[in-house]
Amino acid sequence: MAFVSDAIPVHSLPKTPSQVPALKIFRFKNSEGKQKESPVSLPITPLPTDAPHRHTYYEILFIEEGVGFHEIDFHSYNIQGAGLHFLTPGQVHLLTFSTSFQGYIVAFSEDFYTFYNPVNPSLSQLPFFQPARRQPIITLSETEKSYFHNIMENMVSDHLTAETDQTMIGKYLGLMLQKCAFLAPRNIQPAESAVQTVPELVGRFQELVEKNFRQMHEVQQYAQALSVSPDYLSKIIKKYLGTPSQEYILDKLLLEAKRLLVFTNLSSKEIGYHIHMDDPSYFSRIFKKKTGLTPNEYRDHVRKSTI
Repeated sequence: MAFVSDAIPVHSLPKTPSQVPALKIFRFKNSEGKQKESPVSLPITPLPTDAPHRHTYYEILFIEEGVGFHEIDFHSYNIQGAGLHFLTPGQVHLLTFSTSFQGYIVAFSEDFYTFYNPVNPSLSQLPFFQPARRQPIITLSETEKSYFHNIMENMVSDHLTAETDQTMIGKYLGLMLQKCAFLAPRNIQPAESAVQTVPELVGRFQELVEKNFRQMHEVQQYAQALSVSPDYLSKIIKKYLGTPSQEYILDKLLLEAKRLLVFTNLSSKEIGYHIHMDDPSYFSRIFKKKTGLTPNEYRDHVRKSTI
């Protein structure tokens, strides 16, 4: 596992002249020499996909062929054959290749998606992007692989044509995600299927937490932003997510702390400041209560287990 000296690399997308963040499409790094015949030439991703990093944007990896592993926030997913992998902003991930990969990487912002698909469900409502029950992988049959390949070939062709209206690209993305949402339920475990549909309030709470958990630690702050009482918010979050809302917020804070402990050399004190837990002893106490280890013990344990 690779480490960085101070912080996890964060990659962002440029903006278009209209100030709508751009959508970008790339090939995998090690797909050179195995690129299938195509009417267009697509660049290879310039990012270090084999080292821990994260994005400020969403990403879809459409893998047509390849063998390896995809590590996402301390979970390792086996890659063997065709599939779709989904990443949300802030997640730390890396790819380990055993063979050459064939496929596409689609990087886009929430603004880009909503700008061109205003009546579609929000990204946080899609099962593979929902923070509490993320299903980050969809395996594909040969027929489904062909379906997405055809979408991507047309999307890439328009993407690389300078005069193409970005509306077309935005609609392709919306269509692709609609099809993914249709296929996703089969990947959900039986115990989760009964609670798959959740109220809009729950999705909005999850979205707010994802964007504000470093600064906003209290249920009351989220309840005020959502125009509901703290008691009502707590009850509905417990009912649909299976965990108290305060625990849900704390889990997000500690996941960020774990990322920084494993993938950076920041001190425990610096990490506490980063997530606005300014009292180092309080941060260490909460961390140990939830994980059974102090922050430094956790760092040593995870790093040794991955060597």
